[in-house]
Amino acid sequence: MAEIKGRDSTGQSVGRINTLGLSINDLAALLKRLDEADAAASSKHRRYKRRQLRLSALELEVHHAGGVPTKLNVVCRNISSGGAALLHNSFLHVGTKVVLNFRTPTRGTVAVTGKVAHCQHVRALVHQLGIKFDQPIKPAEFLQIDPLEDWFTLENVKDEEMRGCIVLVGTSDMEAKLIQSFLKGTDVRLRVAQDQVTALKHAAEGADLIVADPDQQKFELAAFMQAAHDAGLATPILVTTARGPDERRKILKELDPAAVLAKPLTRDVFARALGEFLIVGRSAASTVSSMNAKDEKIALLPEFVRSLNASATDLRGLLERGELDATQAICSQIASAAPPMGFAGIGSLADQATRSLTQTRSVESSKAAILRLIGACESAQAARRAG
Repeated sequence: MAEIKGRDSTGQSVGRINTLGLSINDLAALLKRLDEADAAASSKHRRYKRRQLRLSALELEVHHAGGVPTKLNVVCRNISSGGAALLHNSFLHVGTKVVLNFRTPTRGTVAVTGKVAHCQHVRALVHQLGIKFDQPIKPAEFLQIDPLEDWFTLENVKDEEMRGCIVLVGTSDMEAKLIQSFLKGTDVRLRVAQDQVTALKHAAEGADLIVADPDQQKFELAAFMQAAHDAGLATPILVTTARGPDERRKILKELDPAAVLAKPLTRDVFARALGEFLIVGRSAASTVSSMNAKDEKIALLPEFVRSLNASATDLRGLLERGELDATQAICSQIASAAPPMGFAGIGSLADQATRSLTQTRSVESSKAAILRLIGACESAQAARRAG
């Protein structure tokens, strides 16, 4: 079981640093029992992978309707990209708005907003709160995840969710057929490249992911990744290899691909890996504003969304004409303006497109990054549409 972190790490009584007031041993026993109960339950319908995050005193702000926010220190049991499980000494109504203030080593205190999805009585005064985050988070920002182990965000992936374009390079014919079989039932287009030049060409035409296999003699991974960098491609690269963990870790450290996946591949593992880029990646670049309704800029949001839609039209025209300076100006403007209006993902895409244009000095070479930005701007919404 993961060590309980926080001010209780001395092994002394937790006292009242959280609302439960349990001793270290009692709290550890309770968490173990809850974990065992979870392990016995089916997870085949669970959306996000749950990860242990033991915090003895996580600051929780409770926002009751029409009242003053209440700050409490609760026990954190686990988190996922979509929510967290907390232990508290009283009941909270479903739908109650909350803010979780996580302390991180690199970003300081990070506030994550959400609402109570369920409240379950555990024993005596102990209640387990299921919190659903307003926007998905990256668990790796809050705890250490081994990039060679189960690093996936999603627990389960549905075929109908998978859409996009993948470029496959360096694989044998047999491996290509295997991956093609994995994609049956999805809306994912697979483009198999026989060489580095063709792979880069396919990616520049618009791809969501490059899957590269360095185990074939005619393919040099380091040279390919350098060529992709020189071309200004922002397309993530997923490496699949049968090499051992030391070699896989070396690839991660020295070449810095988006991820490394161990072979032999299975359909479930491959789908969860693709989900990081075809599902989670798209969520990160959400086209729905996350701006709080009380933000003073909220009145400007509809007009800003219209400007993003118009920018998409402008960028398509500039892309066809290959006008570098005007394209770069619009991308740079979106990169700075989108995040304050609740479009952090669109801002990130605009930043990637700007950097690609700066490196390549070519609209055509930056086409893939620009097309991703155009798609996001075309889909921008002030709020999620009903249904």
